[in-house]
Amino acid sequence: MRRYLSLKIFAEDDCMNTSGSLSKGASALLTWCAAFLVLGLVFTNPILICASLIPIFIYTVGISVPPPQVLEVKRVGLKQSVWVGETLEILLSGKIGRGVGVVIVNDRIPEHFHLIDGSNYGVLWKGFASKSFSFSYKMKCTKRGNYSFPEVNVESRHFMGLRAPIQDTHGGKEKISVRPKLLLMRRMKIPRDLASRLYPIGSVSKFGPLSTDFKDIREYVPTDSFKVINWKATAKFSARGKTNLLVNEYEREGKRAIWIFLDAHFNMKIGTSVENAFEYAVEAASGIAYFFLNRGFKTGMCIYNSYLGSDFYPDSGKRQFLKISRELIALEPRMVRENLREVVEENKMYLVTLSPLIFIITHVTSENVGKLVGAIERIRRYRTRRRRSNVIVVNVNPYDLLPTANNLEELVARVLDARSIGMSRRIRKMGVTVLNWNPRKHNFATMLMKGVAFR
Repeated sequence: MRRYLSLKIFAEDDCMNTSGSLSKGASALLTWCAAFLVLGLVFTNPILICASLIPIFIYTVGISVPPPQVLEVKRVGLKQSVWVGETLEILLSGKIGRGVGVVIVNDRIPEHFHLIDGSNYGVLWKGFASKSFSFSYKMKCTKRGNYSFPEVNVESRHFMGLRAPIQDTHGGKEKISVRPKLLLMRRMKIPRDLASRLYPIGSVSKFGPLSTDFKDIREYVPTDSFKVINWKATAKFSARGKTNLLVNEYEREGKRAIWIFLDAHFNMKIGTSVENAFEYAVEAASGIAYFFLNRGFKTGMCIYNSYLGSDFYPDSGKRQFLKISRELIALEPRMVRENLREVVEENKMYLVTLSPLIFIITHVTSENVGKLVGAIERIRRYRTRRRRSNVIVVNVNPYDLLPTANNLEELVARVLDARSIGMSRRIRKMGVTVLNWNPRKHNFATMLMKGVAFR
């Protein structure tokens, strides 16, 4: 794979020209020929007169032939939305009318798009007959975001260089959204033995209207309806000396909720401009949201350490994923430091009423480990009746993403990685599942399943 490099196809000494006026070289040649012709006439020198008339004759014949006129150029194959790593095949086609010369077509592509086949730069020879052309190239985007493709640049050059190059643009600007890839989360299956730890497909909410699916028999409480009293079971247990009324308990409609806390601090950009902790954190958040929303779970998300701190109320369906996806596409890390405990407190209503499974996606460092502990302690207060923790911390370890020049730099990266894992043990001691994820070594879906299994 080779990186696209911007090619400056227009001559630096030629300004923008759309009328095909004389080039600087032709103007200089014509000036010298006129000067020799005047000298020849003044000194009555036939050699100077002939030497000046021959270039003037060639110039007169050449200038009568115009440079190529490009009628249209079309770009076909550009989608409005693609995934990171998806390959696009672009076809450029056009028509050239009258004129003779060279036509240069340059379809500029934005940053982070790599050419993998063909070329987006074409040089064509145009003769006296009309001509149609087409060529294609393949490219791949390596980073999420919103990008804009400019118009196709076209330059027409006279076959003798007597006219200045004609520069023009064809087609319109086109926008494309590159979504973060899903890390194969769509194929992840939850094992049955982990049903009590990671919410299974059949897991339902504690809130919502009652269904007709029988769940259990329990003692009557003042808020129960008389319609759900099980008189047979009450009479049976009354014979044993138990006088409390018993009621039928039914499953509630709707599935449980998932809540994602995504760290958007600038320190998450450890790595390269394309591969860094923040990019993988966004991909993990997108994959988690897609997986659970695709199975009917309500999913909410909060982006902290960001000026544009966005909260998405837990909802289900494809529309919710599109909302989250649009936010993640344009999200960039900020130099902001928020207290995660305060962010948790702001979302207390959702965390208490919905009792969701919580994912905290971050990179554990000495600066934020204390705030993570405080936030998890606050979350545990909302779930005092439940023994197991409902929090999963995804610790993205990005030090293998750093380019290293020698063994010493590799050793330093391993030390930093081990330090982050060591600090995450403080969180693990609280009964929280901590997934130390190295994107270069571990598949995220497999890592999630193994981490939950060991808990």
